[in-house]
Amino acid sequence: MRIEQEFFDAYMAIHRPYINRANSILSTYNLYSSQWLILKDIAKNGKTTSVDVSRRRGIEKPTATKVIKHLLELELIKSTPGEDRRIKYLTMTGKGKHLFDEVSDKMNHMQREMLKDFEIEEVEELIASLRRMNI
Repeated sequence: MRIEQEFFDAYMAIHRPYINRANSILSTYNLYSSQWLILKDIAKNGKTTSVDVSRRRGIEKPTATKVIKHLLELELIKSTPGEDRRIKYLTMTGKGKHLFDEVSDKMNHMQREMLKDFEIEEVEELIASLRRMNI
């Protein structure tokens, strides 16, 4: 087997189990990983638009719109019109911030547990290598 295939096989072997673990935590909050990643993006970037979220997350705008609608229904984010009424800004609500902090703690614990057998330098090398891929 070629090394490229081995690399991507190894990546795929951890991707789905990671998503499953994340979803087991997130489902308690009526969220899934795709919704969590958008909520996390809004928490990180502050006031933003759905176009910016979809660009940063690398997803199609209709997909982002569907996820954002769910987050609005859960009252985790709010949408306010900008000066140009065609633009709506998304921000976290108090409820969203509280949930984000609570879920972040649980997600961080799960991630620490998954990486417990690695030295910090090994994790830093993996991060640097993955970022160099520039996909």
